[in-house]
Amino acid sequence: MKAFILFVLFIFTSNTFSQNVPHLFELKGLEDSLGNTHLFYRFGGTNTICWNKNIYHFDLINNIDTLFIPDFGYIVEPGGWCQGNYIFDYEFFENDPAKYIYGGYNQSIDPVPILIRYDGEIEILAVGGITEIEISAQNDSLVYAALGGRLYKSTDGGYDFVFLDSMTFIYNSMISLSINNDSQIYGIDQNKLVRSEDEGYSYIIVDDDSHWSWNYENELYYDADGQHIYGIATSSNESALLVSDGNGDPFTWNLKLTTPGKIWFTLDEQYQGEIYYSYNKSIYKSTDFGNSFFLYKELEQKVTGLYKKSNTDILYASTMFRIYEITPDSMYVIKSLPIPEEIFSYYPLQIGNTWVYDYIHFTSPVTSYSDIFTRTIVDKIVKENGNTYYEIEEKYIYLGGYNTVYERIDSVTAKIYRFDEFCTDLEQIIDDLLAEVGDLLYSTRFGHCIAQQPTNFLSEQSFNQWGITSIKKEFVNNGLFTAGYFLAGKVGLLSINYSDDNGNKFYNLNGAIINGVVYGDTTVVSVDDDIPNLPTEYSLSQNYPNPFNPATKIRFTIPTSHLNPSPYQGEGKRERLITLKVYDVLGNEVATLVNEEKPAGEYEVEFNPASGIRNLVSGIYFYQLRAEDPSSSSGQGFVQTKKMILLK
Repeated sequence: MKAFILFVLFIFTSNTFSQNVPHLFELKGLEDSLGNTHLFYRFGGTNTICWNKNIYHFDLINNIDTLFIPDFGYIVEPGGWCQGNYIFDYEFFENDPAKYIYGGYNQSIDPVPILIRYDGEIEILAVGGITEIEISAQNDSLVYAALGGRLYKSTDGGYDFVFLDSMTFIYNSMISLSINNDSQIYGIDQNKLVRSEDEGYSYIIVDDDSHWSWNYENELYYDADGQHIYGIATSSNESALLVSDGNGDPFTWNLKLTTPGKIWFTLDEQYQGEIYYSYNKSIYKSTDFGNSFFLYKELEQKVTGLYKKSNTDILYASTMFRIYEITPDSMYVIKSLPIPEEIFSYYPLQIGNTWVYDYIHFTSPVTSYSDIFTRTIVDKIVKENGNTYYEIEEKYIYLGGYNTVYERIDSVTAKIYRFDEFCTDLEQIIDDLLAEVGDLLYSTRFGHCIAQQPTNFLSEQSFNQWGITSIKKEFVNNGLFTAGYFLAGKVGLLSINYSDDNGNKFYNLNGAIINGVVYGDTTVVSVDDDIPNLPTEYSLSQNYPNPFNPATKIRFTIPTSHLNPSPYQGEGKRERLITLKVYDVLGNEVATLVNEEKPAGEYEVEFNPASGIRNLVSGIYFYQLRAEDPSSSSGQGFVQTKKMILLK
């Protein structure tokens, strides 16, 4: 029997060792004697070899959120095993959040059952874990606890438990105690739903649908009409809703629906026939006992828990990092948890970060050309819509070509936006870092201003390269052209490929500099060996910060073409004159920051009016970069002007 119990515990616990970042899930609720709502949820799901799914208590009336039950494991010593408390179930006496009882097991060498009341620990002499706790709806002195196939009973409110020597239920001795009749105990045996009215010594089979098998997690919910019982069966691959319209009796159970993956279920304990379930981002509602459903609400992220406040129109729903209060006419966030930094590592935006790609363009089966393509974050600026963006320079080293894009990540939604002054909406979504496998992204990464055919989040795979271990996400777009790309945690944009009328183009990451750390090969060989990695065009960046007080910085680049070819054979190249000046709104010059010949390269100067003899007032000023060109009639080959604001 010991070996079997350990096998059952492995099935329960192994599903928690996922690659998911910590997130919110398994939302439940309770109404206390004053009608105040208390929500309970788990937060965890780390990529460690142990588990972390602590249970939290969110008191809505006082807006207090506290750790309720610790549920996590830790490594005892390097190379050792996991140790800690693993919690399966918790219940409350008298609808009082302060009067609880919970059970599970303590993992050490062997799993030792734990059963704890709010006022003390209860000793259970066995090996394994408490998988279910049930308190009688008629008499809260009657409490049952299940340990795999073993059933324990208390008649004094959970202080003392007696083992019932009834080994009939082999897999799960109890999954539910009927709220209509506390002598009816439901369990699972031989992949069938069974019911006992003599505490497990005998039972009858009430349903033999395959979804009651041992590898499903099963829950029962009881309708206010006293006749309908809802069964939710969830495995690692799918979920099912089964409904009895005859108080759980044989031949009254019917399969209503199945869906891939996990669903969450809740009901109104006072409104007959009103039930809800979630699938992905959608919440569905039925008012006829599950015979038909309609779409009730659509959330931005996948639903991870549901709770219905009975006798009201309020529904609570959780996603990975938010809890919503929902009514038929409204939906707003009542709690928002910070998004883990691991999420943002899939698109690391920081000044200085650089990505170097091999670029290959096949124009026909026998014709192709290649290049080195780079993306470098050079600045952080505020655009005219008021949002702050990272300025990213994109270059083709050999073929030539230079582009600047502006991107940002919303810290609340983890969506990536790109600024484009030519679009009606100045910024467009190009990615959603909280998307999950199977989601469709309506983005403009491969379009311009208007979202193309949806991009499918196809898969997640392991990424192990350059000493980095993470996950890479695959996205595919099959719109007007075929396109795809990978994002890798701790690296960013790993590869891009797309095909159109001009051929097939592939960008594959050779290496990157992320937050000052070099990964892979970031070597870039210039066309001109004497002038490696120099700019190919003039550019004048927006000053930063802007508005400013007392000082701001201005960056500009001088390209290799700035060097004059010698007018005489045998003479070297000559640098051109560069000026950078500041003017007020009337065109009066107020400062000269640069006035000298300079070689090609990238430069940064500081403008600090407080350090000069002229005291400038708050307002708008202009700065202008000029580069001479003796071959032109004016002598000025490049001129660019930008605006900045001084606030005192």
